[in-house]
Amino acid sequence: MRMHMGIDIEAPPETVWTYLIEPEKAKSWYTMLTVYTWTNEERGPGATFYWEEDVRGKTYWNHFRTTEWVPNRVFSWEMTESSFFKGYTERWTIEPTDTGCRFSLNDDLVFPYGLWGKVMGFFGERMAKKSTQQVLQNIKALAEKEARVGDAIDR
Repeated sequence: MRMHMGIDIEAPPETVWTYLIEPEKAKSWYTMLTVYTWTNEERGPGATFYWEEDVRGKTYWNHFRTTEWVPNRVFSWEMTESSFFKGYTERWTIEPTDTGCRFSLNDDLVFPYGLWGKVMGFFGERMAKKSTQQVLQNIKALAEKEARVGDAIDR
């Protein structure tokens, strides 16, 4: 299952970045995410983290290793262990725009079970697009609200 979606956000990249790398902030917009913890002290390529997602009542856990880290621009990772998936890579990017930034996510998930897994991925992609559209709206609302509050304080 491959998915690429994005949204324009009227907030600076630095504001959006905190919603990607700070576990509590990430859980505030990525509503399926119930656990997100860094499993070592480092941040950047090679840093590891763990998370659990609740998808339609079923919890999936995954261990990840960071593969790309450019502060305020790129955070990507690959799965090292999972309760379900054969493969899982994700890349989140932030591109500056005239009015703030564009946040994009790129998922590539490999389901188990061979041909049956491909069928699962086909249907899973349709369902995932709906929930992803919602989480994109969530991060937009939260980051824009934080940016407005920051602007008001600066005045």
